[in-house]
Amino acid sequence: MARKQKRVFILGGGAALGAHHVGALRLLEEQGIKPDAIVGSSIGVINACCYVSGGVAQLEEAWNGFYSLPRIFSPSLKDNPVFGYSLFSMDRLQNAIEEHIDFPKIFESRIELEFILLNLSRGRGEVYSKRDCESWRDLRTLSRAGYAIPLLFPPVKFRNDWFVDGGFAWNIPLEHALGLGATEIYLLAPIASQLPYQGRFRGIVDFVQRFSDVMWRTIGNMGYLYARMENGRLHDVPVTVIEPGEQYSGFGPFHVFNAYPRKNRDLMEAGYRDAKRVMAARKRMEQQHAARVAAERSRATAETEPAAAQASGKVIAIRPSESAVKS
Repeated sequence: MARKQKRVFILGGGAALGAHHVGALRLLEEQGIKPDAIVGSSIGVINACCYVSGGVAQLEEAWNGFYSLPRIFSPSLKDNPVFGYSLFSMDRLQNAIEEHIDFPKIFESRIELEFILLNLSRGRGEVYSKRDCESWRDLRTLSRAGYAIPLLFPPVKFRNDWFVDGGFAWNIPLEHALGLGATEIYLLAPIASQLPYQGRFRGIVDFVQRFSDVMWRTIGNMGYLYARMENGRLHDVPVTVIEPGEQYSGFGPFHVFNAYPRKNRDLMEAGYRDAKRVMAARKRMEQQHAARVAAERSRATAETEPAAAQASGKVIAIRPSESAVKS
């Protein structure tokens, strides 16, 4: 029986670089490519919720006017290093984000939604979906845990366990998408996997920066960086990876956490261009794959036909003639 088609989008984490998702989603939407399920990690949780609430238009509206630093640096009498578990409160950031999210609509949506969370109480990465929620309020709580960056923001309690941003545990859950029954995967990774070459270091500060860049790139892309893909396929499931180029690579606090309208627009435009380039390359790969399959079938047919003809000839050769039978 033919396998039921299921398209899964993975929206990886990357903080302010998550605006890159928006441009990529715009290009995919223009080509009629929409998800049956979305798996989100960190900023991918926010973008997934916003996307299901109102599509790419909702995402563009949210990012076009978004400033992150005034919402991140939010002192609080409760959430601080003296009386709490974090440097800042997440209230201001939550309010800004949730202006663009309709949780009741998400809860009723046909699109499957999965969040990657880090369960601090049990010490492991976990996946939660709408199936684990009794109401849209549970879904809202889980989404808040999805971007609760440790130390910056306090952990979020859900059913007696404490949760934080899952990007630190499993930022690109490629294998999980396969477990959902995906027949096609689109991986939107806002952290560039390619770093510019650096042949020398100017000192220890430069060395530490390079080490941070490599670790950021590695942890951010671990789920697919070492996946054994062949011709863009993992276990014969096509995987399309859309990520930014080297100009958006590397780690720096302001590079990663500082979102503002001009930067957001630049990233959205880059996401659109990168998606367009990747989809063109994918089309060429699919054509080559189809040509190889056709060639293999033709070769197999050519090898089978002589054998069949030879077998048929043998049958005729051993069949006695009518006159021989009479004699």
